[in-house]
Amino acid sequence: MVDKQYQTYICKSFLRSGIVVLLLNSLFSIFCQQSPVVLDLNESQQNMFDTFVHRLQSYPRFSDVDVASIQPGWQYESTEKELAEFIKKYDLKKVAGTGPEMERLLNLMDWVHQITDSQNNFIMNPDTLNARAIIQFQKKHHYALNCWMKSIVLNEILLAFGYKSRRISCMPSQFDGDTHSIVTIYSPSMKKWICLDPTFNTFFHDGSGNPLGYLEIREAYCGGRVPRFRSIQMQPFSSLMLFGIAFESYDQWYTVYMAKNAFQASCPQASKFNYESTGPVVKVHLIPEGFAAEEEDNPNRIFTTNALRFFEKPE
Repeated sequence: MVDKQYQTYICKSFLRSGIVVLLLNSLFSIFCQQSPVVLDLNESQQNMFDTFVHRLQSYPRFSDVDVASIQPGWQYESTEKELAEFIKKYDLKKVAGTGPEMERLLNLMDWVHQITDSQNNFIMNPDTLNARAIIQFQKKHHYALNCWMKSIVLNEILLAFGYKSRRISCMPSQFDGDTHSIVTIYSPSMKKWICLDPTFNTFFHDGSGNPLGYLEIREAYCGGRVPRFRSIQMQPFSSLMLFGIAFESYDQWYTVYMAKNAFQASCPQASKFNYESTGPVVKVHLIPEGFAAEEEDNPNRIFTTNALRFFEKPE
C-alpha cells in the first residue's frame, strides 16, 4: 500500500511548476577526500529528500528466507564473438589500461560516457539493444541516449572483459514514470558488488575512494545520510527539475534523485550480449520486507526480498 505522505507529496510536486580526467591510482583516495559532494539544499529540496528518506525508513530491511526464489539463478555469458570483435574495434584494452582494477573500471566507464554523449536533448532508442548497435545508432543519428542504453553498453563491455556484471534498475517505491539504470559489477579484488553510473560518469564511494554497492547506498540513505559520489562534471541542457522543484547543480539533483530511486532494484536474470533484444526479458526484483510490489502476477517477473541471494557471489 502506498504511503499517504509519499503519495500526497508526489501529487503536490507534479502540480508545482565532460570529460573527467582520471588521476593516477596513487592519488585516487586523495581526490575523493578533497572533492566531497556538498549538500546544500534549500527548504523545498530538503523536504523532498526527507520524504524519500522517510519512505526508505518505512521499509528498511530485506529478508533471508526466500532463498530458492531466484530460479534457475543468475546467468552470465561473455564468450560471444561479437563482444570480442567490439573490444578489438574500439581498442578497449588500451582504453582500460594496465593499472589497478578500479582504475581500469573507471577508464571504461569514462569511455562509455564520452562515446555515448550527445549535445542533442532529443532521446530515442534503437530497435536492437546491444553495445555495438547502440553506439552505431548514436553516431548515425546523434540522438541522446538514456540511462538504459548507456548501461547496456557498459555492462556488455565489462562482460567482454570477463567480469560478472548486470544492468540494474534503481527504482522508487511507487512507479512515477522514471527509474535509473546503472551497472553493478562483482569486483574480484574487492570481493564485493559495486556500482558504476555511466550516464552521469560517477560512482558512490566511502570517502576514501572505496566504491559502494547498491545495498550500501540504500543503507546510507535509509540512515538519513548522503552517500558520497564522484562530483558530476556535466553541463545541463536546461533547468534541473525534479517534481517541479529546481536544483542549482547536478550534484544536488543527483543526491535527491538517487534517494528516490534507491527503494528497490531490478536486474535482467541473464546478463549477456543482446539479451534485451531477444524475446521476453525475465527480470528479478529485489523488494524490501513487507512491501507489496507492482506486477507481482507478471510471469516474466521474479520477486525476492533476499538481498544476499540477489547479490550472491558469482561462480
